[in-house]
Amino acid sequence: MYNPAVTVRRIDVLIRILGNRKVILSANPVRGFASEDKVTIGDVSKEIKNPKKVEYVPRKYLTIEDAEIRSLSQSTLRNLRWMMQKDLLGQDMFLLGRPGPSRRKVALQYLELTQRELEYVALSRDTTEADLKQRREIQKSTAKYFDQSAVRAAIEGRVLVLEGIEKAERNVLPVLNNLLENREMHLEDGRFLVPASRYDKLLEEHGAEEVSRWRLVRVDENFRVIALGLPVPRYSGQPLDPPLRSRFQARDVATIGFGSTTVLESTYLKNP
Repeated sequence: MYNPAVTVRRIDVLIRILGNRKVILSANPVRGFASEDKVTIGDVSKEIKNPKKVEYVPRKYLTIEDAEIRSLSQSTLRNLRWMMQKDLLGQDMFLLGRPGPSRRKVALQYLELTQRELEYVALSRDTTEADLKQRREIQKSTAKYFDQSAVRAAIEGRVLVLEGIEKAERNVLPVLNNLLENREMHLEDGRFLVPASRYDKLLEEHGAEEVSRWRLVRVDENFRVIALGLPVPRYSGQPLDPPLRSRFQARDVATIGFGSTTVLESTYLKNP
């Protein structure tokens, strides 16, 4: 049976063993370049758009000098390259790894690199549907519904980061499944989220007035989900249901070894 934790340990040991063999590790290094309108990592490029709200974009997770991404290991650059590939394909991502900030840091580095706006939800056993959809609050003696992170991310085309996906309770999974697979969600105030392609088709066939009367809301085509989780049963938590697991493209974010960092620094010293 495949055990991600065992694989992570083996990769880490292999990196340490090869630490002194710089020629092997430094072959075909991945390099990253960033400009105002385009980002390139290795052979993958993505156009950059100006964010609507700059305050939602993560800051100070990257060092960019002379249009080149600096101070990142080859492992991190490969992770960012993989995430860029999935983003271009319109696929949601699942970063798997050991406990610690490494998975979250990689996700925030990618968002800063591509200038994408962030919505963040830390899942726990107490997380309910209302925490993802809408919460009812009293404002000026009137009860109103306020959109939560998942809904705001879907409508505004932001990236929704779900941390602790292995802690999600069973009552929350149907909401996540429908949002990930169909880009659909029924809201408590009577609105209904529909994918961009279907919304545009209905708008063309029936007109804006009719679609507005149906209370349909368009999910932006740039909406993405990045889930962060731990391998279970190696660590405590609930194993992901196969339907939910199949919605993601998964990657094992291994611990960065000393040898990888040393090779990266020597590469930059040779090619300033």
